[in-house]
Amino acid sequence: MGTEVPQRRSQAGYGEGNVQGMFLRRQTEIGMDGGKLSAISYLKGFSIFTIALLHLIQRMLAVPARGKSLALAGGTGVHVFFLCSGIGLYLSYLKRKTPFAEFLKRRLMKIYVPYILVVLLSFFVPWMYNSDDRLAALLSHVFLYKMFIPRYNESFGAQLWFVSTIIQLYLLFIPMCRLKEKVGGRVFLSIFMLISVLWWILCAATGVSEVRVFKSFCLQYIWEFAAGFLLAEAFHTGKRYRLNNGALLLAAVLGMGLQFALSGSDVLRIFNDVPALIGYTALALLLMNLPKLKAAIVRLSRISYEYYLLHMLVFVTTFHFIRSESLAVQCLAGLISTGLAIVLSDAYHRVLVRMKILT
Repeated sequence: MGTEVPQRRSQAGYGEGNVQGMFLRRQTEIGMDGGKLSAISYLKGFSIFTIALLHLIQRMLAVPARGKSLALAGGTGVHVFFLCSGIGLYLSYLKRKTPFAEFLKRRLMKIYVPYILVVLLSFFVPWMYNSDDRLAALLSHVFLYKMFIPRYNESFGAQLWFVSTIIQLYLLFIPMCRLKEKVGGRVFLSIFMLISVLWWILCAATGVSEVRVFKSFCLQYIWEFAAGFLLAEAFHTGKRYRLNNGALLLAAVLGMGLQFALSGSDVLRIFNDVPALIGYTALALLLMNLPKLKAAIVRLSRISYEYYLLHMLVFVTTFHFIRSESLAVQCLAGLISTGLAIVLSDAYHRVLVRMKILT
């Protein structure tokens, strides 16, 4: 599907802004431009947007069950986010090899502090957690042990499980870097692919595939994170890849089709990560050829983490007060809450920059 090519701009149909132009262009090119990998910003923004869209549709009770089932594809964005995290972190590591303590301090500052401030805010919103052990739930977030307790893992927002997983991967990042330096790329990826497969088998065999603390443990996704290391190394050496748009479309259809097929089985669902990552990434890269969409998503990516943290608080609050069973009213509420979540996320980003939490 992809071949390494010299650095140059794709010419066929360049500048077309519609679906026809996407295929006139025939190929999607990915590589470093001016020291930056713009595709990473796009893919992160795209994955966060589709995840938030999934959560929004789940709040809209008037949406038919079939529509909600199709919307589950949006949650596949987490796979791309873990892949992109591996790429971005390892690119930074290749430029400057940071000691473990310094790396962890910097990452926790950027991830933990914004996260815990949103949790504290949600703690004071009554409808964000309905059980009596509210304080215990809050402490589980503050001290991060909620990642091991199913009852608390999604308290104050179903999306917050992700923070637990990414922190687990941060703890493993520097040791993974050292291992890669010793064993090489192919062996490195094989090791972590095997670890993930064994984890999937263990979860399926013990019947915990649908328990969040198990299906979202770092070993579930570590193969994607590790794959990001290899891609980062390739991009760091100046390699560029040209992907055929027809092949991307085929990969999107087959990958996401197989994902849905596996998702229909309680036993096999945990094994759908490989086709999910391939299908979703292919679709996202294909849509990257639409300039207006790409520009909007790249702008959103600047505040993607803040948007991820805040969107459920805004959505749940909106639909707590708007209880209409009309699909039209719920769609309007969804549009308003999406816009409000983006505005609040931008404001939150600015606050974090002023607090020097983000630089």
